[in-house]
Amino acid sequence: MQSLAGMFVSSSTFMVLKSLERLVGLFNQGVELSNTELLGGLLALYRFHGEADIPGVSRPHPGPPVEGVQALEQPGRFARFALASYGWRALYFFNRGITLMDGAKVDSDVTSVLQYLRLAKEDLLGYEFRSAQLFCPSYFVAHDRRSSAVVLVVRGTMSAEDAVVDLACEYTKWSGGLVHSGIKASAHWLFAEVMPQILAYATSHAVPAIRIVGHSLGGSTAAILTIMLREARGQLAALGVDLDRYDIQCYCYGPAPCVSDTIADRHRDCIHTYVNRDDLVPRLCYGSVSDFRRMSISAADEADNLGQLLYSPFENSAQQQQRWKDRFARLMAIREEILASEENMHLALPGTIYHIVHSPDPAAATAKAPPQDRRLAVAVARRRLFGAGSVGPETDAPSTSESDTDQQQRLPPLPPPPPPSTPATIVQQDAVDADDIADAINTPISGEAATDPPLSAPGPAPDPAKGAGSPGDGKFVPVWVQQVPSHVFREIILRSTIITDHMPSAYELAFAHAAETQVLERPLRARHPPA
Repeated sequence: MQSLAGMFVSSSTFMVLKSLERLVGLFNQGVELSNTELLGGLLALYRFHGEADIPGVSRPHPGPPVEGVQALEQPGRFARFALASYGWRALYFFNRGITLMDGAKVDSDVTSVLQYLRLAKEDLLGYEFRSAQLFCPSYFVAHDRRSSAVVLVVRGTMSAEDAVVDLACEYTKWSGGLVHSGIKASAHWLFAEVMPQILAYATSHAVPAIRIVGHSLGGSTAAILTIMLREARGQLAALGVDLDRYDIQCYCYGPAPCVSDTIADRHRDCIHTYVNRDDLVPRLCYGSVSDFRRMSISAADEADNLGQLLYSPFENSAQQQQRWKDRFARLMAIREEILASEENMHLALPGTIYHIVHSPDPAAATAKAPPQDRRLAVAVARRRLFGAGSVGPETDAPSTSESDTDQQQRLPPLPPPPPPSTPATIVQQDAVDADDIADAINTPISGEAATDPPLSAPGPAPDPAKGAGSPGDGKFVPVWVQQVPSHVFREIILRSTIITDHMPSAYELAFAHAAETQVLERPLRARHPPA
């Protein structure tokens, strides 16, 4: 069959068509429900994920938090690089200081990257933003002098070719485990075509570190490329390339599961995966889709007909609520049975996994925001992540009596951090305002408001009695980055933010809020210890 297909299509296209055939067959197999019944099941499942008390869904999975602004500095900085890899269109859409006029320039993607990341032209070493071939991802390479590293940034899904790579999700045996075949093909192209130049530049310019970065599909590709480098250490040494002289680290933001557990566990020391709240993509693989299909069918059996289901949210009777409570209990039993089953093979997220969560500590969430003497510390912490200097969180504000010579020795003016102002749902009333940030980074703040949705808690409106802040009540809602096991993201959930949480700008914004939390949360705990 493959040899016959080779007369008409390439081998890569045949692999994609084969994956699509399997994916369509997976959903059609044994399904005897109408589209209306499936829709009713999805609506019931959405309500189940939004209202039922589900560990790891209604409340974050517990895990050790990342402590200190320094620990967030590199992942926060490279989240900006990941956003920039989408070019001027994304930077314009997410209101990152790029205009339509910038998009009209020659090499608009290149100039926008240079402008947004404040890179010198000679530090942009290579790029390809308009790849039209399958399994040849778009990327750019930069010498980031602040981190003393050569940074390879792989773009995520943005074109039809990228989407095809996502769909080519056959499992292939590799390196003692399984791997996503389409993403592996893209990583292999970068390994053969781009990495030799990066290693040559790092050697000739004595750059001690290499960072491989990506968001979404780009994050998965970056992870597999990093694994390829480590697995090829012996072969490269025979060619005179000593990888031990470089500090090679990979930063993935919202990647898709791409390797089996056996592979992921071997590379936890060099691959760092970040998942923002309810992001859908890190939960997507053949196994999770199969599990979700079973949950959807079970939910359709539990749901009323479509008319009753759409009308049920307006009913407040105790009888109606009890019926839904009983349905949730049956769906919970089915969910636990599915999670305990090993019938469907799941791929895992690569490396050490961190979950960006909202207010896991009710004691901190109920406390009032700290006084204004912490504003500058927050602004400096944000500069540490997004600026171009090494400024510690305890740096004091510049004195107005400094001489002109002292002022000239300060760091050069920097662009403002991603959101010009802090959404009220993250730091309320007494938090950093635009003037404070401008003083800290010595640069004017644009008056334009950020277009990103605030990182508010999903589901029903926060209940102050449960420890969550609400707009205008003066409460501080912390954002934490905490380490979690891979199985936390094994299942697909239906929440209102599963798409917006995946946006590259949402990751960039989340690290800014996490930095604020590091500055503000410790004083809160000191004044309001948990009961």
